[in-house]
Amino acid sequence: MYGDVLFLINFSMDLLVLFCTSRILRHRQNPWRLVIASALGGIYAVGALFIENNAVSLVCNAAAAFVMCLISFPRVRGFAFLKCAALFYGLSVLIGGGITASYVLLSKLGRGVNVNSDIAPALSDIPLGVFLISGAVSAALSFITGRIYNRQSLKKEVTVTVCGDRGAVRLRCLSDSGALLREPLSGAPVIITNAEAVKECVSPELYDALCSEQIKASEGIRLIPGGTVSGKCLLRGFVPRSVTVCGADRDAVVAVVRDAELGGFDGIVPASLCQ
Repeated sequence: MYGDVLFLINFSMDLLVLFCTSRILRHRQNPWRLVIASALGGIYAVGALFIENNAVSLVCNAAAAFVMCLISFPRVRGFAFLKCAALFYGLSVLIGGGITASYVLLSKLGRGVNVNSDIAPALSDIPLGVFLISGAVSAALSFITGRIYNRQSLKKEVTVTVCGDRGAVRLRCLSDSGALLREPLSGAPVIITNAEAVKECVSPELYDALCSEQIKASEGIRLIPGGTVSGKCLLRGFVPRSVTVCGADRDAVVAVVRDAELGGFDGIVPASLCQ
């Protein structure tokens, strides 16, 4: 196999797997970063032909996948990044194995060629009719899967507009039926957002109090007890002038977190606010 062909095949497969990884984990992706990472994967695939030691090859494969994920998802940190890298590596193995198995199965429907006294499948021996039918089936399955995914995304992704003292910001949020946190004083449901997402709509004093590691007094701030897998915590929040969820006015309190992974969204909205 020629190096340019091997590069193009791996470039295409890496681009597909990186895109699938970003969609499954709901990470925002920069198309150019995916292209650069995929090109790196294609170059590595050609260079890997010269690695003869199996153990070294396995370590290099994992390292290449790690670097490609670093390039593709620079804002993902900690356990979320490890999960991302593991999913990318697993999908690569799964899709690669599936394509190899399909290739061998389809080739058996045709003739075999003698390679070193063994019968091996040849791509040219796959009947044209079988190749066209399998392509049509793959296209149909991709279309159906895309439609199902789009419907699920429409149900989960919502637009939220938060109006504060300094203006309004529009957020892309995830509707979550498990988001049951409420503000103790008013009993209002709590929308959790990244601090940077609401920075432009609050005063500098309030923003500083919201982001401070120590509890600071500030006009409009609310302290909201909550819990995570690592234990209990105290979130900082504020009562906005207005909140609009999917075009409808809602009563809600906005709590902020810093450097938290929210699945690529600006925030998480209780599903009760989306009804």
